[in-house]
Amino acid sequence: MYADIRSNNGDILSVAVDLQGPDKARPYHEQAGAEFVTVVDEENSLARIFGYRAIPNGIFVDEEGKLQFQQYGGFDIKKDETAGLVFAFISGGQVLKLSQATFDGPASDHFERGLAHYQSGEIVQARSVWRAGIALDPENWNMRKQLWAIENPDKFYAGKVDYSWQREQIEHGQ
Repeated sequence: MYADIRSNNGDILSVAVDLQGPDKARPYHEQAGAEFVTVVDEENSLARIFGYRAIPNGIFVDEEGKLQFQQYGGFDIKKDETAGLVFAFISGGQVLKLSQATFDGPASDHFERGLAHYQSGEIVQARSVWRAGIALDPENWNMRKQLWAIENPDKFYAGKVDYSWQREQIEHGQ
């Protein structure tokens, strides 16, 4: 698919959201054999700018740097409908409906405060702040997944991400 996108003068920039840095994201990029560039947002900067609380996301920017489309959460390029959106955009540059972002929830500052603790090596404090943030904003999957990854690295960094385990956590209110 990437070759088709490139042949139509399009490109992909993948952004991994992982507070633990590029060494945690790199194996997934390499395992996928991805030819496009992946960068790591260690500070959740894009969530602050674009207002998303979950990944994966799709953001289309035209040649002039104008935002033309955004979908937060559930953007899966392997789905026919999503691939169709991508190819419609790169082949015709048409403007698509923009979705709404909703990051201004009651816990929007918890991610940042937890991040500051995490970066200072204060892991217990970071976990506490993120737990409080998740209690206020249960739909903040960026915060939830960073907490889970720190507490259970084997479920995230031992090969494939354990999505079954994540569903179990949700079912048990974690």
